[in-house]
Amino acid sequence: MGDQTLPGTLRFELLGPLRVWRDGQELDAGPVQQRVMLAVLLLHANRPVSREKLIDAVWGTAAPGRAVNLLQRHAAGLRRVLEPGRQARAPSRLLTWTEAGYLLTVPAGGLDLEMLTEQMERGRSARAAGDPPAAAEALHAALKLWRGRLCEGLTGPLLDAERDRLEEHRLGVLEERIEVDLALGAGADLVGELRRLIAAHPLRERLHGLLMRALHRSGRQAEALRAYQQARRLLAEELGIEPGAELRRVHEQILAADAALDAPAPSRTVTADLARDDGRPTGSVEPRAVGNLPTELTSFVGRQRELVGVKELLGAKRLVTLTGVGGVGKTRLGLRAALDLQPAFCDGVWLVGLAGLSDPGLVAHTVAAALDIHDQTGRAPLTALIRHLRDRRVLLVLDDCEHLLNACAVLVDTLLRAATNLRVIATSRQPLAIDGEHIFPVPPLSVQRDAARAGEEPIRQESEEDGAAVTLFTHRARSAVPCGLPSISPENQAIVLRICQRLDGIPLAIELAAGRLRALSPEQLLARLDDRFRVLATARPTALPRHQTLQATVDWSFHLCTDSERLLWARLSTFTDTFDLEAAEAVCAGDDLPAKEILDLVDGLVDKSVLIREEFDGSIRFRLLETLREYGREQLCDIGLQTALRRRHRDRYLALAEQGESEWFGSRQADWADRMRLEHANFREALNFSLTTPGEARAGARLAAALYFFWVGCGYVEEAQRWLDRVLTLDPEPSPERAKALWVMSRIAYLRGDIAESAARAEECRKLAWQLGDHVAMAYGTHMAGAAALFCDEPRRARLLLEEALDQYSWLGEMNSVAIMAQVQLAMASVFLGEPGRAVELCRKARSICAAHDEKWTLAYSLYVQAFAEWASGDQAVADRHAGESLRIKRDFRDRLGIAMIVDLMGWIAAADGRSYRAAVLLGAAEEKWNTIGVPWFGSAYWRTPHDEGERRAREALGHDAFETAFLQGARFSPEGVVAFALEEGG
Repeated sequence: MGDQTLPGTLRFELLGPLRVWRDGQELDAGPVQQRVMLAVLLLHANRPVSREKLIDAVWGTAAPGRAVNLLQRHAAGLRRVLEPGRQARAPSRLLTWTEAGYLLTVPAGGLDLEMLTEQMERGRSARAAGDPPAAAEALHAALKLWRGRLCEGLTGPLLDAERDRLEEHRLGVLEERIEVDLALGAGADLVGELRRLIAAHPLRERLHGLLMRALHRSGRQAEALRAYQQARRLLAEELGIEPGAELRRVHEQILAADAALDAPAPSRTVTADLARDDGRPTGSVEPRAVGNLPTELTSFVGRQRELVGVKELLGAKRLVTLTGVGGVGKTRLGLRAALDLQPAFCDGVWLVGLAGLSDPGLVAHTVAAALDIHDQTGRAPLTALIRHLRDRRVLLVLDDCEHLLNACAVLVDTLLRAATNLRVIATSRQPLAIDGEHIFPVPPLSVQRDAARAGEEPIRQESEEDGAAVTLFTHRARSAVPCGLPSISPENQAIVLRICQRLDGIPLAIELAAGRLRALSPEQLLARLDDRFRVLATARPTALPRHQTLQATVDWSFHLCTDSERLLWARLSTFTDTFDLEAAEAVCAGDDLPAKEILDLVDGLVDKSVLIREEFDGSIRFRLLETLREYGREQLCDIGLQTALRRRHRDRYLALAEQGESEWFGSRQADWADRMRLEHANFREALNFSLTTPGEARAGARLAAALYFFWVGCGYVEEAQRWLDRVLTLDPEPSPERAKALWVMSRIAYLRGDIAESAARAEECRKLAWQLGDHVAMAYGTHMAGAAALFCDEPRRARLLLEEALDQYSWLGEMNSVAIMAQVQLAMASVFLGEPGRAVELCRKARSICAAHDEKWTLAYSLYVQAFAEWASGDQAVADRHAGESLRIKRDFRDRLGIAMIVDLMGWIAAADGRSYRAAVLLGAAEEKWNTIGVPWFGSAYWRTPHDEGERRAREALGHDAFETAFLQGARFSPEGVVAFALEEGG
């Protein structure tokens, strides 16, 4: 035939609605299925696409028996569109058939997607070569090619996957373009655009950092700092994490007015490069900090030699224990070393504070909680830790081990043997005494020992190390003394040196002393220290010198308090963690300490640096340093009030638990969830007192049972099981408290997947309730027996028991989240019995009650079961909408069990609706989450069968390899990533 030219110049657009152009005129690409076929061929331009892949892309699981013939018709239709002048039997020059499949030939420059790739590569190359203007030109050109999401209006697994990948690319290019614009001097003109981007993508830390830089460049430093606080709060609320290293670095630069923020960005700034087709980054990415290390709020003084020593030792050894007296600075040195070493640990540096923990059995629980490990499979926490850490590179900082020495030693020894890439820094007054431990004694801060005499010239130190104690005292004094008041001057440096000598260089003592310069001159302060040391040296001749010095410092602080402040200090030592003013008033007030005076006394103790003031989302809480808490407890023991105060503390938190229980059913659920997390350590202390003090076990049972809404609502079912086991063992006598603890234990058991235990505890509760004549316990026990039957695949028995429980609740007037759950579970039984219509009616009634009381927790489960019923009825669109509503609520409560159940259901819905790629991702995510919660699908065939059916449909539609790829993608999602994917696609 010879060479032939194409009839006009063709151009294709995929970025936005699919469009085909010839010589500036848009062509009609035909019906939807034909357009999907064209889109897939364009995504594989100049490469053959198999017939099977095209059939799957066009029809999915609903492919008709004549799919091959229909595909041939669509191919013929495309040839007519693309080559209108071609004779009927002449071979096509654009769309041809090969043994490997259909091949669409696209001329160079004829596809916007290829032009996009070229522009992005140009921009990236120009930036790497140090040419910001050329990079900006290319990146701006690339972004102009985006008219919208890929092939808007067309759906299919292949298109959906490519659409997600390109959207992530677009955001990366946007961020890169903004960085280049900043390098070229832009600032104020970027602020509005960045705020809009953050509103659409609030969890992208890079955008927050760019906004802070743009605000700083515009001279709006205060707004830049506020933007950091907003980002930090958002990350904490949504993900439970602190900002990464890059965002913290920008914050620190702004605080320091770093000139680097004003200068053009370096030409080779590392960026989050676009991904290759295989998902791996094409360039290096600056590592982000992982972990929970707190930000340093005060200067780090005089520990450079020790800091170097700790880091060098930890580079060669796997366990370094920092030892020394209380208050010597072990924690601060360990945290600073960990912060410096953070880049070397790709899986994070994690701080575990043990000061507020008194039960050795909870050490592993506390470490798991600090690492954000929530394993509800029934495995021991230590086993879950081993599984989590085995293949990770982690640095663990265990702080304040001395009062839990044996438990910490066993934990560290076990973890180090199981996890070869783990490193540990421990702080303790005693070594852990295990194999491989390397002890690093932390000395007091250095103090020049040549006493200065009055009238001599000011002291000059050779370096900060030589005068670290004086430097620390000076720094803290400047912070403590209001502006305009005299404090440290050349004239009184000799006095300052004497003070530091008297305090033996103990940082805690120095900081307390410096705080007193608000009320005392250095000369007055030195005179008071003199008196206190002589008394203490006489009173405790057998104590170690350093203990005498620290005791003297604390005694001195105690002596400077008023009698009422001393009494309050001793009573506040009952708290093991932070507490609020109301708790202080409830526990510490009495005839000798009126409640109306507590506020002023707390204020006085804060002023004297005895209490630390902390803020949590607008609420003010207080904390005693560990050494000061121990000192207060000694005073409490001396006056014989320790047991009485611990009982009052327990009663306070029992009342708080019961208040939370009664108010959980209402609009304050989220507030109560946040508050209970803050009080967790105090609840543990209250339970520990009840279970270790003769005669208090029944109150412990009452407390453990009242906390059921916290155990369930905030994801602590494993810990709940431990406490409830103990209370039920300690107090086996028949009582209403035991009856309630039994039904709560039954509920905890089925949530953990132990249905046999749940059924046994429910039956025991019912027998005891009958014996006691306790109608309330009988109702709840019957409810839990019905729930156990439901999870045990006995829906008819479950229906009878749940209906009986609902009748009893109605007769008793019980109206709360648990009572409504009985109706939701009855609806679930109706679904299992093939009555989805009745299930929907029951759920609508439950939702109506929840709406009337502004209750969210049970509302989410009502929506879930309604979606389940609608899926069973074939109403997939409505089911997907209700499942999405349920998931949004469970996301806010961080309910891992609820999230796993809903994501699983959304996978079934997607499979039934022909969205096979989405189904595979969701099913993979759900299965992975089930495996970390408990027995998957509660061991129930009624739950497992729909999952398996959804998997079968998606696998047949996608093919084995594509299904496995998507399934694995879902399994690798983080918890927040799972929710984001489910809501973005199905919301």
